[in-house]
Amino acid sequence: MRALIIDPGKAPEITTQLPNDEQGIARWLGGPVRMQPFGQHPAALLYTAPAGQDVPNRHYIDRWYYGRLIIVGYKSCRLMPLPEDLAAQMARQWADVEVTTK
Repeated sequence: MRALIIDPGKAPEITTQLPNDEQGIARWLGGPVRMQPFGQHPAALLYTAPAGQDVPNRHYIDRWYYGRLIIVGYKSCRLMPLPEDLAAQMARQWADVEVTTK
């Protein structure tokens, strides 16, 4: 499934190697998945709860997210591949540690 992978201290990368199911994504992230849908885009941010050793990754809407982050397509309560044009747009938007919604 096409997604955006964001590791701490690195630029976002587009991948097509992400598993298609929530259990596979949980294994990829290393723990139970939490989700933050984006209201303005058919996409969602997937992350795990911060653990003591996790490094701060990105600051988005008054909150820090830790460890590896994944942005996937999301519509009608279903995870789906992130559209190619949206993946490129969000890679630019999430390139900085302080993410702006402009």
